Amino acid sequence: MAGASEFYRIAWAHGDATVRAVGGMIAPVHFDLGNGQVISPLHVAPWADTPGADWPPLLAGLRGEWPCLPFGPAHVPDELPAGWHGRQPEDQWDHGYCANHAWHLVESSSALLSIAIDLPPGDPVARLERTIRPHADSPSIEVELVIHPRRAALIPFALHPTFVMPADGVEIVGGGYASVHTYPMPTEPGVSRLRPNSTAASLRELPLNGSETLDVTRLPLPFKTEELLQIAGCKPPFVLRYPGQQAEVLLDWDAAQLPDALLWISNGGRGHAPWSGSHYALGIEPCNSCFDLSRVALPAVEHPLAKRGGLRLQAGVAMRIAYRLSARLVLTSA
Repeated sequence: MAGASEFYRIAWAHGDATVRAVGGMIAPVHFDLGNGQVISPLHVAPWADTPGADWPPLLAGLRGEWPCLPFGPAHVPDELPAGWHGRQPEDQWDHGYCANHAWHLVESSSALLSIAIDLPPGDPVARLERTIRPHADSPSIEVELVIHPRRAALIPFALHPTFVMPADGVEIVGGGYASVHTYPMPTEPGVSRLRPNSTAASLRELPLNGSETLDVTRLPLPFKTEELLQIAGCKPPFVLRYPGQQAEVLLDWDAAQLPDALLWISNGGRGHAPWSGSHYALGIEPCNSCFDLSRVALPAVEHPLAKRGGLRLQAGVAMRIAYRLSARLVLTSA
């Protein structure tokens, strides 16, 4: 059985990818852009390769991208806004059993890497399969997840791509959306700056607790914070620009299945271990969920995201979810 220290790998003419068995987590991925330029856009937590780290499986090796079924923490928040109601999750695993246990290797070749995990008998989902296919002629990978339900269920779901946030910056330069919603309570009490439970039209003008606004399209921010936002009505691809590397990274997915994306801005705001005030990353997480809360809380009926309950699965009917991650050079004038 694959363990916490086991990894699977695939390489092609324009890059390579590593997959952690636990969680099926993809990272690092190296994209060769030509002319000796290589970019590795997926984040690996500073503590992720620490031997014997005494943290839950997901957190101990935190990195890159993985599927969350069900999406969100496995505990009810201490305080919920008026009109919200807590609900007990069906299991104890943050982001689900699949994010905290080892996936086994199904097939490996120069053309694809396929892994799978069988879920416990009481879970509404019997099995998950995940296939990574590099594009032979470009720095790009296609990833497909196949969900095999045991019974009908409505389950909050998200992909969890987490990108590097270098000191010289990353910019969100592409990706359309209808609206932006701040977390219903402070993401990190005493630390988060955005006004909770608010709606904005743009990531460039998000409401702070005072009368000012904040632009989160250029990161890192000049102060320490942790923020969660839901970008509703997404129009992928989302494009990240890394000016220091003269490169752009594109994340594309089917918005008919996953209409929104949770934006996680981890900007050194968590002081406790293992974060220790030094964790910087940007999550863009395509989802069908009300924030990361649907498994543990029901929103007020008037909340704009109240109908984002999750994927509606049918017994015995496989559901396929795919996304694409790619990179390209940015041409700059002399």
